[in-house]
Amino acid sequence: MSLTAYLRWLMTPDRSRWKPMLMGLGLSAAGAGAAVQLQASAFAAAAMTVLAFAAWVAGAYAMVGYVRWFFASELTQARRDGADRGD
Repeated sequence: MSLTAYLRWLMTPDRSRWKPMLMGLGLSAAGAGAAVQLQASAFAAAAMTVLAFAAWVAGAYAMVGYVRWFFASELTQARRDGADRGD
């Protein structure tokens, strides 16, 4: 799967997007922490910074997919509740 296809897949609304969202957040924090610890080696710190940014981007795309699913499900639930009341 290409990078573009993977990012598009992450943005599709689905309830399971919370997993890659949290993984991206965790890996981003770990990569940023490793970059700070590896300041003696500029190359290693730069590599960890790039990896942390890539993890953050993937997590952000997954967050968009999760939020899209969340709002769609809440809208569906509100419509169902309105129909049940007879509004």
